[in-house]
Amino acid sequence: MALQALSPLHPGQVFEIDFPPFKPRITIRSARELTVEIVAGDNAGFSDTVEYEAVAVRDRLVVLSWREHNGSTIVSVLDLIAGEAYTVVTPAKGGFMRLNGRIEFKSAAASSPDIRRPPLDPKPGL
Repeated sequence: MALQALSPLHPGQVFEIDFPPFKPRITIRSARELTVEIVAGDNAGFSDTVEYEAVAVRDRLVVLSWREHNGSTIVSVLDLIAGEAYTVVTPAKGGFMRLNGRIEFKSAAASSPDIRRPPLDPKPGL
């Protein structure tokens, strides 16, 4: 079994995802905790700090998931090279939402080389 790649998400990173119905701002607080705030659109003003899991599927492709205190569940596939998020939400009140939106990095940490640039060849010249 292959070792799980380290997530490129790090404490201090802040990014927003521009979904058609709303725009969440996600702040990575630690290796296990994030804050999500709806900054525009439906449910503007909502905020929750939750435990999350981020799994790097491959270089700069991350599956990010959490359960909010109100019972909603969120799973996002973040393509950090293309700057796109593909997200499914099961709201606490019922239903199922499929969303797609552009990722906009808001913090200096989020635009670090590990997120925005192609990987370096670990064995140059081979």
